[in-house]
This record gives sequence, C-alpha cells and structure tokens, in this order.
Amino acid sequence: MAIQKQDAKDSDTDSLAANNSARNTETPSPMPMPIPTTTAAPTTTSTTSTGAGATKPESSHSGTGKQRPRLRPRLDYITLEGLFPLPPSQSQWQSATDSSGPSPSPSPLWYILTTAVLLAFHKEKLIGDLWTYLARPRRGESHDDDDDDDDDIEAEEEEESLMVIARRIREACLKASTLVGFPRAINALFALSSAIEATHPGLASILAHDTSLRAPLRPAEKYDRGMSFFAQIYQQHTARVLTAMDATSGGDLTHFAISCIYGELLSEQTIVGAVDTGLLEFVCCLADGCGPQAKGHFFGSINLGATDATLRAAVQLTELLAQQLQVGCAWKADENAEADDFRFLERVMQSDSA
Repeated sequence: MAIQKQDAKDSDTDSLAANNSARNTETPSPMPMPIPTTTAAPTTTSTTSTGAGATKPESSHSGTGKQRPRLRPRLDYITLEGLFPLPPSQSQWQSATDSSGPSPSPSPLWYILTTAVLLAFHKEKLIGDLWTYLARPRRGESHDDDDDDDDDIEAEEEEESLMVIARRIREACLKASTLVGFPRAINALFALSSAIEATHPGLASILAHDTSLRAPLRPAEKYDRGMSFFAQIYQQHTARVLTAMDATSGGDLTHFAISCIYGELLSEQTIVGAVDTGLLEFVCCLADGCGPQAKGHFFGSINLGATDATLRAAVQLTELLAQQLQVGCAWKADENAEADDFRFLERVMQSDSA
C-alpha cells in the first residue's frame, strides 16, 4: 500500500517525519526529549497479572477508615504474546526440537514491548508480575525418576532461557528510560529484581554480578555507533534532522542524542536488537500520546526492517494493555481531540481489515 503524503502545513518538527510517497523515504520526526512529560495515567485500581482469568481482590480504605476489598483486573498475557508468533521457519524448528509443551513466549518481542508500554502507562511495578508469568512452570512437562540426567539438563536449559528473558526485560527498561523517565525505569528494575529473587534466587545472584555492556567503550566509539544507528533510522534525512535539533537547542540536543541516547544506550544491541529497539521507541511514544515522535519512530522502525504486520501487532498490544489497565488511548479519535497526529497509523491498521 502506498504511504499517504502528509499535509504541507505540518510544523517544522512534524515535517521531519518525511512526506515522500515511497515506503522507506518517510522521515522520522526528531528524537523525543530524554525525559518527556508523560501523560498522567488516570487514577484507577492497580492491576496484577498472571494471564487471563478472574479478578484479584485488593484492600482499600473507605471514608470511615475501614478496609474494603477492591477488584484488580488481571492482564491477559496469553493474548498479548499471541500477537507476536515466531516466523514459520523458527516455529517449525521449535516444534521439532521441543516436545515438552508450548514455549512460554512465541517471540521475545511481545514481552520486550509490554515492558516498555507498562512503563509508559505508569504501571512499572507490574514488571514483577510480567516476570512471574514468564517464569511460571511450563505446562505439559513430565519428570521420570529414572531420568535424573535429563531432568538436570532440562533445569539448566530452563535457567539459561530465564536468564535471557530477564536480561531482555532489564535492557528494555534501560532503553525505555529516556522516553518514559528514569524514575519509572528505576522502579521497574527494582520490581523485576525483587520478582526474580522471589522465584529464582540463584538466578538473581548471577544477574546481580553482570557487568556493564556500555562502560568499556571509549567516548569516540559511542559517538560513532550512535551516529550510525541514528542514520539507519533517519536515512537520507539525517543531516536535516540534526540541523533542526541544533537550531532548537544550541547544539546540545544533538550532542546528547547522538553521544548519550543513541551512542551510549540505544545502539547497544547485544541483548535487544535494532528492529526491536526501534519498535520499543515507537510504542513508548504511542502510549505516551506523543504524536510527532510516535510517527517518527513508526517510520524509523520501517527503515530498520519492521514489517507492517509487526507494526500492527505493536499497536494492538499497546491498545490491549490500555484497555486492560483502564487508561486512555491518545491515538484514538474518540478519546483525543488531537488524534489527527496519529493518522499515519491507518497505513497498517487499514491493511489489516482489507
């Protein structure tokens, strides 16, 4: 489907999300400020999570000082993970090599993006619940007393798998921090650490001794890799975007974005790769109601290689979480007078109904 051209009256900031008609010539809008003011989440009952199911009571204080039960809706993680199935080749390989039952997560992207959206919706404490769901025992596993060696191997493989999951969630919290705010990332990391300690204390001890992936690099290396990743997102519009950022900040926004946000943080792709990082940026801006930046990272994700189906799933995941958390969707026309900023979403959402 051809990408719709944007109205010529777009502001300078919004015009950085390009107006070309070719698929990969859309210009992502400038980088959002490192710690933007997020849309305050409506006061609602807090949520807990284990998957679809009944609600869980939580005590609250009434006007008379007495406690009364309050229902907390659970997050439907089963539906969320179903939005991101593995590619057919990987699914076939997994079914042929894993006879113990369904995998805890079809694709890691679903919980990477769920982590980011929970932070953007000010529900970072639910990161612990997300871990508890992912670390649950697999259904269908059986253990034979005569197969102790096999059990030991399975236990080692499970621990390695959970180690990878924990590091991905931790990395997602770090990368989301510049878009949703450091305090929320700090709260999320503590919630994750506490949850891991409760379910797998040995794993928590190993993770606590991980060393920084970013500290060993020299400043020049960080700047170079930051500029490289920035250029992958903005492509032929990179110079114009940098010029606009210089003009609005006396050069400091450009220096901070390239050296710190991209060079120090986002361009580290050992644990969370380039495409997943671009999608993480997109859902953070979408959930936070930052239309120009969401548009920029939407097309930036395309430039990094994201498909329409993946982008559609990312939007659907964000909307499902908003519904389950009982928070507003800034990109929905019936909930926001400025929803025109999100017209670009029609590109992938309309293709779903076609």
